[in-house]
Amino acid sequence: MSRLVRLYPRAWQARYGEELEALAAARPLGLGGAIDLVRGALDAHRHPELVDPAVVAATVREPVSRQRYEDLRVARRLGLGTFVGAALLLIAPIVALNGPVVFDGDGAYRDGMAAVPFMLAAMAMLSGGLLGQLIRIGPGHRVTRAGAILAIICGPLWAFGPWLVGLWALALAGLVAFAVGAWRAGALPGAAVLAIVTPGVVNVAILAFGIMSHVDRLQGANLFALAIAALAPIWLAIGATLLSLPDVQDDPAPAVETVREGSTA
Repeated sequence: MSRLVRLYPRAWQARYGEELEALAAARPLGLGGAIDLVRGALDAHRHPELVDPAVVAATVREPVSRQRYEDLRVARRLGLGTFVGAALLLIAPIVALNGPVVFDGDGAYRDGMAAVPFMLAAMAMLSGGLLGQLIRIGPGHRVTRAGAILAIICGPLWAFGPWLVGLWALALAGLVAFAVGAWRAGALPGAAVLAIVTPGVVNVAILAFGIMSHVDRLQGANLFALAIAALAPIWLAIGATLLSLPDVQDDPAPAVETVREGSTA
């Protein structure tokens, strides 16, 4: 029961949490009640003003200092780079699938090493976008920052050897941790979280299907290319949430000292 209550925003937990737990202790909610709680948690996150009307004012982007504005401009440029990275990510499988067919003792496979530079550039652009997200989010948020840093490190390393699935699993875990942590902190909208998590799930499903189906290496290359292309929405979501900029706060007017001239006696 307490786990379901923790799905709600902190403001909701502080206001209604004890009352709901007391109600559940008096009469178990059952499966239907648990489903209603999960649906209620989604509504509470989508409409936080229903819990605390002050949230409406808090969600409006207030003017920021000149220094903060310049930092966010850097983050925006990094976000624009992720769109280039998404294009490179889609080009990489095309290059790989047009590589030469090579034969060895285990049969035929397609040499896709020509796609590695495109993959590396795409992952570098994604890492830049994640750095931009860290700039935008600011200090704190340890889980969010740890997930982003894990993806920043493991993503480019995986691009050097796309067959090293373990590195990609770590990068994907970091992306999911970043997205969920940023959403819980109110720094990332739910749509962006879905755009990050869903392609990762699709990617894993395609790779798992290829492994469990025992396809040959030529067919496996086709599935791998499809799995890579399915990741493009992650780049787009990371970049799109960095594009908007707040207004700059007006600098306070300098104090003017007035000197009054007195008449001499």
